Amino acid sequence: MKSIPCVVIAAMHEELAPLKQRLHVEKEERVGGIHLTHAQIDGESIILAVCGIGKANAGATIQYLATVYSPEEIINIGSAGALTDRFSIGATVLVTESIYHDVDCTGVGEDPYTLPRVPSIIPSDLALIARLREAANQSGIPVAEGRVATGDSFISDGELRSQIHEGTKADCAEMETAAFAQIAQLNEVPFASIRSISDRADGTADISFDTFLRKISERNADLLEHYLSTRVATRIVS
Repeated sequence: MKSIPCVVIAAMHEELAPLKQRLHVEKEERVGGIHLTHAQIDGESIILAVCGIGKANAGATIQYLATVYSPEEIINIGSAGALTDRFSIGATVLVTESIYHDVDCTGVGEDPYTLPRVPSIIPSDLALIARLREAANQSGIPVAEGRVATGDSFISDGELRSQIHEGTKADCAEMETAAFAQIAQLNEVPFASIRSISDRADGTADISFDTFLRKISERNADLLEHYLSTRVATRIVS
């Protein structure tokens, strides 16, 4: 099977819906719990994948995509809760590195937040981050960069928020990125994540998450549409 130039992956349908509306959809399918949309943008194939929430769903989905479609790159879009006041609600963050906040293997000699044979800080692909940053600049979308902490919890408690930040030095928290990054690295697939701040990961999280999800998903779609179109044009020229 010919490799897919780009896969865009998200945990929830709502996070991909605005981008999907801008593409030419060819077919949709479900594989286990994974929902796949095969589409085109400017004549080039792309797959949108909805994996479901959490690390297990993220890891299973990205391994399936890497094995079956051999993508040239994988981009995650979604939301995150801010762990500090560095980012305001609605800010777009290019995730340069990720860390698990719910891992403890210190009993077998590992550093805090570190799985055996997995780096505690998992880097995103810097070249892909640079291309996404350029696309954001060209489309007038302000972006920041930072570290994300991943775990199987929706953080909505101020004390836990502080504990995670102090332990991981992460700027925001969510539930998939480190798993994506870990499996992408194992498969040598360039990976990057775009996370927009939907809440402050404190007692107001359940309110502001619903309020801002649609808005930040539209902004992510703006960035990705510009990036994908530019990517196609660059490929044609070269």
